[in-house]
Amino acid sequence: MIVSLVQAVLLVAGTVTLFVLQRGQDRTLAVTFLLFAATIVTNVDPLYRWLDPLVGGFNVVTVVSDCLMVAGTSTLLWGVAKAVGAARPWLRNAIVVTCVVVVVVIVVAFVVLDKPPTTTTFMLDAGQHPAATVYSIAQTVYLGVALGATGLICVLHLAEARTTTDLVGLWVLVVGGVLGVVRMVVVVVMDLAHVFGDLARTHALALPYDVTTPGAVICVSSGMLLLVIGHQVSRRRRTRRVEVALRRLVPLHERIGIDNAYPDSGDPATRLSRLIVEINDGARRARQPLSPAERAALADAEAALEAA
Repeated sequence: MIVSLVQAVLLVAGTVTLFVLQRGQDRTLAVTFLLFAATIVTNVDPLYRWLDPLVGGFNVVTVVSDCLMVAGTSTLLWGVAKAVGAARPWLRNAIVVTCVVVVVVIVVAFVVLDKPPTTTTFMLDAGQHPAATVYSIAQTVYLGVALGATGLICVLHLAEARTTTDLVGLWVLVVGGVLGVVRMVVVVVMDLAHVFGDLARTHALALPYDVTTPGAVICVSSGMLLLVIGHQVSRRRRTRRVEVALRRLVPLHERIGIDNAYPDSGDPATRLSRLIVEINDGARRARQPLSPAERAALADAEAALEAA
């Protein structure tokens, strides 16, 4: 109960934070946080017991929240791939197709199984039915593979981290991916043991399940948040560097630069690029050598523009 509340608070706070930080930008990871938050919040025991009877009282909230978790894991994999520059059309198509197939499988399995009345321990109560095993294993394997793939993508791009926050975020996502894979193995064994009547094994694996499930959620959520914050920090550093370069080039532009009558722009990188062009054009026309300090300022500005 307490762990669920902690996860819910973390995810709701993270959702709000990401939607604020990513205003005007790609919000794939913010949507992931929203889907995860909806999944965890609806499974907080008191809320679940109140909400599920409103939609029939046969654990419909469970299948809805599980579908949201599958969708959230899909957007997580795609969002992290985009954040580290690993997004490819084939990966997007594979994620979409697999997500749809898994959702169809778990919905069909849920429809055909004998559903107990509202319960916060759905798989313990219904796990003896083969359809429930299919229901659980289908989503568990998908979540485990997706989290594992997310962790692998992060490992392959550790060297590209631009800030310490980026690096820590990637490592936390790797840990979340490992926990997701371990949880996948644990849950599959528990489900198979339950359907074959080996309840002792199911109970023996309860502790690893109770550790890896919230552990994976918290690590993945924290890693996403750190990754976005790291990108914001890096972006602001690059913007500040561009603005410093703009100020350093103003005297040089006033001395030899020409006016190419470019339209106004609010983008510092665009203004810097135009300023460099006008200075170089002016220097060629005036045939005036630049001082060492001016050449250094121009070189720094070009480096800042390339980094931006």
